[in-house]
Amino acid sequence: MDPILQKLSGIPPSTLGHFLDEGFLDVDIRPIFRPVKLVGRALTISAPPRDNSIYRQALRECRPGDVLVIHRRGDVRHASFGGNLGLAAKNCGIAGAVLDGPVTDLVELTQIQLPVFARGVSPLTTRRLDLGGLINEPIVCGGVYVAPGDYVVADDDGVLIIPAARIETVLEHGQAARQRELQTWTSLQEGKTLDDIDALRKGGRV
Repeated sequence: MDPILQKLSGIPPSTLGHFLDEGFLDVDIRPIFRPVKLVGRALTISAPPRDNSIYRQALRECRPGDVLVIHRRGDVRHASFGGNLGLAAKNCGIAGAVLDGPVTDLVELTQIQLPVFARGVSPLTTRRLDLGGLINEPIVCGGVYVAPGDYVVADDDGVLIIPAARIETVLEHGQAARQRELQTWTSLQEGKTLDDIDALRKGGRV
């Protein structure tokens, strides 16, 4: 695994949420099964409503470890991602998918264990209408600007997009914050209070 992705995989989005305010997708974009963890780099897709034809081109152009980040252009009724497409994506080495519309074939997607984040589930599906679409162009997904190659980190709590230009700074702060969280958790398990922990930190002992 890429060293940056390996470091990122050890930091939950909620940890980064202690010091980041931007990049978090709408809270109704949720994992379709739990527990789940997803890290990777964004392969962006903008797909016309009711159409999923562009996804096949995306799978031809993807690299192992990519995350499909899909803008549905406001179509929140038609499910554009299901079991067959999910399995095809997994066979290509795709790490997961994030889309601001619904999915279908919940049982199959859960069975193959491909991390997918979406706005719910629907039996009304898209078709191959060949209406075009865009791949690896900037999009907005779940209210967040996403550029090709941006970092995606997601788990049971939701999805965060980190611009590639900021990843080193975010990792530095994120790793320090995660270490503090784990230290706090250990101290609480030992019976210490939050006031105890604050006092130890002020004294440089935690």
